Amino acid sequence: MGYDLSNVRYVSLIRLEGGESILNIPYAELTVDPDLIAGFVTAVIIFAKTPIRTIRKAAYDILIEVGETVLVLLVVDPVPNEEPYRKKLRAILKNVEEEHGESLRKFEGDVRKFRDFALNVVVEFPFSVPDMELVPIRKKNGVKIPYRVGIVDRKLETLENYINGKRNIAEILGLIDLPDEEVIALISILKKYKWIDFRRRLRPGDVLERRDCSDSLLMRLRQQYGDPVDNLLEAMDGESSIESVMARLEAAPFGFDRNAIWFLINKLVEGGCLCLKGTL
Repeated sequence: MGYDLSNVRYVSLIRLEGGESILNIPYAELTVDPDLIAGFVTAVIIFAKTPIRTIRKAAYDILIEVGETVLVLLVVDPVPNEEPYRKKLRAILKNVEEEHGESLRKFEGDVRKFRDFALNVVVEFPFSVPDMELVPIRKKNGVKIPYRVGIVDRKLETLENYINGKRNIAEILGLIDLPDEEVIALISILKKYKWIDFRRRLRPGDVLERRDCSDSLLMRLRQQYGDPVDNLLEAMDGESSIESVMARLEAAPFGFDRNAIWFLINKLVEGGCLCLKGTL
C-alpha cells in the first residue's frame, strides 16, 4: 500500500476559478473547520508567486495537487514520505478533470452533481480495509450517507444484495460484478456510516456461551429444529470448544450429524442466542 490510512484526516476538491469546495470527505475529526482550511489553501494558491504543494501546520500537513480546473487537498498527519499520498491525489485529480472538467469550467453553482464522485475518492483512500475473511452483517439503523446518490447509490444497492450474513468479503469479491477496489471502498462506506458490522466465521476451537435472545425466536427455532436447539444451548457452557461439543453430540444416542450441528450453531449465533466467549 505504501501509505497509512490512519494518517488521513480530510480530502477536499476545490474549484480553482471561484474557490468553491465541490466535495469534502472527512476521515477523522479536525480541531479546525475544514471550510476554513479550504478557503485558506485557495487563497494561498491564488496569490502565491511560486507553486505551493505542502502547507505545514503544527498538528497536520496539507498536501496539494493542482490541475487546470480544480485542486485536490489532503489533510494528513505529518508523514515521512508524502509520495504515496500524492500518487493517490494525482489519480483523484486526473479522474475528476476527465469526468467533470466541462462542468467545472461552466460551473453554475450547484455542487450536488459532484457528490457521486466521492466513490472515486474513497477508492483511493478507503475509510478502512477489512480482513477478507470477515463476514459483513447488515444493520438497520445506520447514519445517512451524504453522497448516496446516483451511481454510488446503485453500486451500494448492488453490494447490499450480496451481503447475506454468510458470505465473507473474499467470497463477495468473487461473485459481484464490480472492481475489487470499488467493493472495498463501498464496504468501507457502509462500515463508516454504521450500516454493516463484521464477524468472523466460527472455528472448531471457538468457545461459545449462552446469551439472552427473544423468546419468540427460540420458539420458532424449536418448532423448526426440535430438541437439538436446547441440547446445543445447554452444551455451550462457556468452557467447552465447539469441536468438543460436536464430538459429544455426535457420540450421543440420538446421533447428531456434524453438518447439521454446524448449521444450527450458526443459526443460534445469527439469532443472538449464542456468542463467542467474552463478547457479551
